[in-house]
Amino acid sequence: MTTYDGKYRLVVAMNDQIAFDERLQVARELIGGCIEKWSEGSRNEIRILVQDAFQVDKAGKLNTARILGLRRLEITDPDWLKAMSAISDSIQVSGSKQYLRFYERDGQGEYVQIPLDVAAL
Repeated sequence: MTTYDGKYRLVVAMNDQIAFDERLQVARELIGGCIEKWSEGSRNEIRILVQDAFQVDKAGKLNTARILGLRRLEITDPDWLKAMSAISDSIQVSGSKQYLRFYERDGQGEYVQIPLDVAAL
């Protein structure tokens, strides 16, 4: 919705909350097998780079952005592709949230988001 004069805009946005089911463990094991195969004779730091994607935060939750980021890597190894398929299959939408965003038109005619977070002001 936009105000009559076009100075302000209100946007309603939806954000899905993503969770993973037990198939993520299968993907993790497949990825581990790939890393073992690729890093044979190499240093252990290579393994740590990919395993970082599966680290949990203080609340014990996985970082979905890191895990989904693995799917963007252009690796053609068949085992890796199976692991990426398992990650895709394990994605579950656990809920969604609705957000309101407010924008104000600046001097150049572009809409700039108005921060509603008190800490951001």
